Amino acid sequence: MNFLAHLHLAAHTRSSLTGNLLGDFVKGPLPTGLAAHFDEGIWLHRKIDGFTDSHPEHKAAVACFEAPWRRLGGIVVDMIYDHWLSQHWEQFSAKPLPHFLQHSYDQLLADHPHLPDGLPLPLKRMAEQNWIASYRHREGLGQALNGIGRRLRRPVPLGEALLTLDESQWQKCEAGFLRFYPALMAFSEQQLALFRAPQGAE
Repeated sequence: MNFLAHLHLAAHTRSSLTGNLLGDFVKGPLPTGLAAHFDEGIWLHRKIDGFTDSHPEHKAAVACFEAPWRRLGGIVVDMIYDHWLSQHWEQFSAKPLPHFLQHSYDQLLADHPHLPDGLPLPLKRMAEQNWIASYRHREGLGQALNGIGRRLRRPVPLGEALLTLDESQWQKCEAGFLRFYPALMAFSEQQLALFRAPQGAE
């Protein structure tokens, strides 16, 4: 999953917004030496990614992409899931998306001084420049994917992958997301309850 979904699931489970995003940047075993609530968020991030990558709906969406895009399909689908989450936001959150994003950015920037090296640069820029708002529109999604593509070891115009899906495929995958995401929300709640139980901590 990408930034918006991780922020939403962090808020949904009342875990650390910052910790859940650090999961993309902090590798290795836990505890990390960071504050415990950051470690909890990192742990949940890893569980969310594992559940997502192995889920049949996510795999089916990745399979919609032909070569050469399929090998990067996981990245593309994660970004499209943020697009659909923003499109269907009112189904999953009572707080308006602009308010939620501003609160999330404020929390990230407030946590910046409490991290030994500060926020990773992409997270700091995201919070300062409101990247996520652009994901709601296909044009903004394509631009975000192109930005990711430029940072790959072998740069590619990753936004072009979106053009390979016809409207039928797009709608089919969107319906799959709407089936998948409530299951992911429930999974996140269950996993965090296990983590917080004394016998469940890892």
